[in-house]
Amino acid sequence: MQLKGKVALVTGSSSGIGKGIALSFAKEGASIIIDHYRSDKEAEEVVKTIEEIGSSAIAIDADISIREEVKNLVDSGWERFGKIDILVNNAGICKTASFLEINEELWDRTIDINLKGAFLCGQLVAQKMVKNCIKGKIINITSVNGFQAEKNLVAYDSSKAGMIALTKNMASELGEYGINVNAIAPGCIIGTNIQDDWFGDKDSVNKVLSKTPLHRFGTVEECANLAIFLASDKSDFIQGEIIVLDGGLTILQFE
Repeated sequence: MQLKGKVALVTGSSSGIGKGIALSFAKEGASIIIDHYRSDKEAEEVVKTIEEIGSSAIAIDADISIREEVKNLVDSGWERFGKIDILVNNAGICKTASFLEINEELWDRTIDINLKGAFLCGQLVAQKMVKNCIKGKIINITSVNGFQAEKNLVAYDSSKAGMIALTKNMASELGEYGINVNAIAPGCIIGTNIQDDWFGDKDSVNKVLSKTPLHRFGTVEECANLAIFLASDKSDFIQGEIIVLDGGLTILQFE
């Protein structure tokens, strides 16, 4: 069990990639702080599953774009388990809108959740890690969209590009405290709750598959496996890296 005795806070972990990471961490022996937003039933089901695995968990409702709610999330989790060793900044939203038509409200909400939320959670957890001499692990879940543009996703793409810069800056400053900061940039992953309708568009699906050397989509379990590695002591000398998990999607420009 690679994470035995560790405590992990996983944001947006009532479903999708976050849920997969939380369950996989629990199987590796970690206690889990389940962060969710207005998903009480789903979050409690994840807690129940983790307890059935044999680990401990707590579910906390928090809007991670609001500093006071993040503080309550971090403080409550810390009070329950006595520490936080691992933070996974996974929570995010993805809504389509063209550059010419996107409104300020959607832009702000996307940046606030995806980028500001990662900043707030990262800062407040890192402050506690440093104060308590915890050599922790912080993993940011960005996207291949942080490297390249996709039409009608200007806010999402911008937020994920920001997470890449945030990861590198956090890594450059937190390394001296023994805190590893890295990111995972998934491509198309089956089982996520972002753009579920996209997978029903055969033309889009076939276009992406034709450009992916492995000719398949990734899975939540594969994201979780990489997160386990980055959360374990096996990754102690990896710092500030953005690890792409996309089956080769971004390396092939043309068929």
